[in-house]
Amino acid sequence: MRVDVYLPLLISLLLGLVAAPLARWLPPSTAGRALVAAALVSAVSTAYALALLTWTLLAQIRLVAWLGGWSLQSWDDADPVPTPVALGAALALGVAAIRLARTIFRHRRSMAEVRRVADELDGGPGDLVVIDEVRPEAFALPARRGGRVVVSTGMLNALSPDERHVLLAHENAHLAHRHHLCRALADAAAAVNPLLYRLPRAVGYATERWADEEAASVVGDRALAARALARAALATLAASSSPAAPAMGYHSSDVPERVRSLLSPRPRRRPVLVAVLAALAVLTLWAPLNANQDAESLLVHSGAPIFLLCAPHCPA
Repeated sequence: MRVDVYLPLLISLLLGLVAAPLARWLPPSTAGRALVAAALVSAVSTAYALALLTWTLLAQIRLVAWLGGWSLQSWDDADPVPTPVALGAALALGVAAIRLARTIFRHRRSMAEVRRVADELDGGPGDLVVIDEVRPEAFALPARRGGRVVVSTGMLNALSPDERHVLLAHENAHLAHRHHLCRALADAAAAVNPLLYRLPRAVGYATERWADEEAASVVGDRALAARALARAALATLAASSSPAAPAMGYHSSDVPERVRSLLSPRPRRRPVLVAVLAALAVLTLWAPLNANQDAESLLVHSGAPIFLLCAPHCPA
């Protein structure tokens, strides 16, 4: 196979390296959507490329060759993929499947716990729930219908009325734009393709900034939004060094940068960066599809029956 089968791996490496800068350079809503889409395309394309490389190993098994009707000698002569590379691809594909299954299981278990907590709270979907808790807490509970915003009395007491408005707008933005799903998809993509290991953090940052900008738009005051974020973070840090439910994503080291961003003008649109990212995604999709033609050529050279070769293309 030609080098194009390896392109998804190279582009994934590049995407993993630039994910964090892109999350900061692009408008948050654009960054969140674009990074998740690019991650999914990269994960699917990489898995397909690994499957193609694995196929060159499976095709060398005598039973598979006999069932397929091609010549092992001809296949060995025509296949340029070294056996160690194909074996490595097979192992990587197996590990990716295990990692994806574990990530899905962990996410489903987490969502089941979230829904259990939501069912135990008063009120209905979309309601604000205030809990009698001295420790400052605020978080969004996604659910099948609406979701809930939960705020402790400790947090309400730590903020002014205007700052409470910012806090609620921030958490409602997480629910409205299903940011928990964005993060889950980023985690799944990184599970399939470890080269994207930096991307979930970048998506997490983008979704927090997205909610920050949404809250600033709702209250119409960027300085107020920045002050509310800083005060919520300081209040929760003062109450506990390891809170169970941190407010407004304060617990990350990105809070000072998020505050600075809110004190600056709204992020500019960057169509060139978006176009480059889209072009890389298209290239990532094209590469394994083009490599698939190499696999068909190998079958032709190895003498595979014609019905195997034209089955996807021949008329019924």
